[in-house]
Amino acid sequence: RKAYGAGYYVMCGRAYEPDLIVAWPTAEVSVMGAEGMVSIAGKKLFAGKEPDPEVRKSIVEMIQKNIDVYKVAGWGYVDDVIDPRDTRRAIAWGLELAEHKRVERPAKKRGILPV
Repeated sequence: RKAYGAGYYVMCGRAYEPDLIVAWPTAEVSVMGAEGMVSIAGKKLFAGKEPDPEVRKSIVEMIQKNIDVYKVAGWGYVDDVIDPRDTRRAIAWGLELAEHKRVERPAKKRGILPV
């Protein structure tokens, strides 16, 4: 549902070369949440002061509009955006992909560690 920053990678992000990453249309994949961005960037933009609540709310809304799972899919961080009702089908598809996957591993050098 939400994958922010390092959490995206810890949850088997693209850097770990997963076989399949799917997301629901409501998913949020971003460096950080909108509230966190406003808290950090707001200090620089407003010279260390908190912005007015109305201004803060409008900035948060603007950022949330730009956190779009379809953009993330276009950048290749998500393979497909699925309808939540198709989740079981997507999991079955992922398992089928994994069943036929061939992993090339380096040849084994020794059966027992040298002492």
